[in-house]
Amino acid sequence: MGQTSISGEESIAYGAVAAGAAVIASYPGSPGSTAVQKLFSLADAYGLHVEWSTNEKVAFETAAGASIGGVRALMACKGVGFNVALDPIMVANLTDVGAGLVVVLGDDPGAWASQNDQDTRPIVYGTELPMLEPTTPAEGLAAMGEAFRLSDEFQMPVVVRITKSFGAMRQTVDLPMIRPAERPTGRSFPREPMRWISVPGNAVALHRRQHERLEKLATRFESSPFNQIVGNGRLGIVAAGFAHTKLMEVLEGAETADFSIFLLSTLYPLPVGRLTAFLETVDRALVLEENEPFIEKLLKAAAFEARVYAPIEGKRNGLVPREGELFCWQIAETLRCFSPGFRLAGTWGPEAEKKYMPSLSGLPENCPYTPVFETLRRIAEEMDVRPVYVVDPGCAIKINTPSFEMLDIKYSMGSSIGLASGLIHAGISDPVVAVVGDSDFFHLAVNALFNVAHQGSNLLVLVLDNATTALSGFQPAPGLGETDGTGALRIEEIAAACPVSMVETVDPWRTLETEEALRRGLSGVGIRVVIARHPCPYIEARHCPGYRPASAPVEVEQAEP
Repeated sequence: MGQTSISGEESIAYGAVAAGAAVIASYPGSPGSTAVQKLFSLADAYGLHVEWSTNEKVAFETAAGASIGGVRALMACKGVGFNVALDPIMVANLTDVGAGLVVVLGDDPGAWASQNDQDTRPIVYGTELPMLEPTTPAEGLAAMGEAFRLSDEFQMPVVVRITKSFGAMRQTVDLPMIRPAERPTGRSFPREPMRWISVPGNAVALHRRQHERLEKLATRFESSPFNQIVGNGRLGIVAAGFAHTKLMEVLEGAETADFSIFLLSTLYPLPVGRLTAFLETVDRALVLEENEPFIEKLLKAAAFEARVYAPIEGKRNGLVPREGELFCWQIAETLRCFSPGFRLAGTWGPEAEKKYMPSLSGLPENCPYTPVFETLRRIAEEMDVRPVYVVDPGCAIKINTPSFEMLDIKYSMGSSIGLASGLIHAGISDPVVAVVGDSDFFHLAVNALFNVAHQGSNLLVLVLDNATTALSGFQPAPGLGETDGTGALRIEEIAAACPVSMVETVDPWRTLETEEALRRGLSGVGIRVVIARHPCPYIEARHCPGYRPASAPVEVEQAEP
């Protein structure tokens, strides 16, 4: 396809298509969503099935099913989404996969677009799945092809980890020729007894087989071209994944004769033999990685077993910052401490690398959530009550911005209803309000609604439906119909099917009807569900073809408190 400038996330998309991925499933989340958006744009030309699934667990199951069915498949998620998908992943790591199955894992060091500063590499280590981390878009293309080959050969899902800064990096690369994906139809399922089944009778044997596969894979990684050593100085630096790119940027133009640099892109299983041989050639070693001392701990253990005693420094002794994203200026400061007298070619400080600091756009002034929270605040004052607001991540975080600042509790997606119910069971007498976005509702919150409706509780569930997954890139939620004829899932109809005491749908800009519904919701008993529906002003009507305005209240029978 010729020379083209692409980003890191685009390299993941092109690499997946070039490797023959035919089915792609994901739930929106940054980093990772940009790669999937690119795959959507390539879908028609290359015969791909690309979907935004209702959550990451379903996305992984969809991709795994496609792999078992005989086509290469990709699942993409951000770090906190990997947590959601763990249940099926912890079975797929034992059974075979079929055709290649790759998980693109987008970690977010620094929590630029996440509720936590999670490093998912130790979690992947717990799944005992192979893990790669490319350093440049060119390597991203190659890493995707290698990941699918390894998955096919070793019959395991393979994880390709990227970070937000990698996703934003641009590079001019030679794009490979891409052929349309093979997604044949009309085939019978090739039944193979027990190949895709893990039960108490075979789980231990499958676990043993998994370890055998990992040992063979570790041998393969000893000679992997994704791991390179540059220089022959007496000070060693092991730079894992994208940290290597930042290191080389810092060292550009500097005298590096004192250093030997090990570029490590096969994060698990580690190429222990090659790493310990590298340690034998240096007096001291420094580990650069984002963001926990994951490689550092594994390397120290490997060095101890190999009786290699070169001191290994990094995050454990405070030489490298442990929390947040690892910036170039921090690497520069680390190098000055690691090698006293070392001089950099340039000047590095926090102000010099705004390119690594994503700009976080605010919510629009005419956000439809604004009148909802204004009305809630006014009604609560009139009723002389202080509701406890438990909120899911997303645009509903506006409730904590000036002039509202009403937020009490926020955990993870889909958690607000369960947390709110727990408060009530703990004896909290204040009104409790669980605030859920439309995408949150379908992601996991609907399960919590089923639970509180079944178990019984006394809370107001406020669903804010703005017809998109705004903070993740304006991807559609299941509440919208698509132009291909798929139907919209109606939140009010799902809620009305539960034994709840109230379901009402309002347009938040219709102040009087919104006030009346919220007043009934705050003063009522049992499970009360109010859906405030109006599209986000950032999207146009053509972006949500199935959107319908707020409907009349759904009539439901009164349930006992």
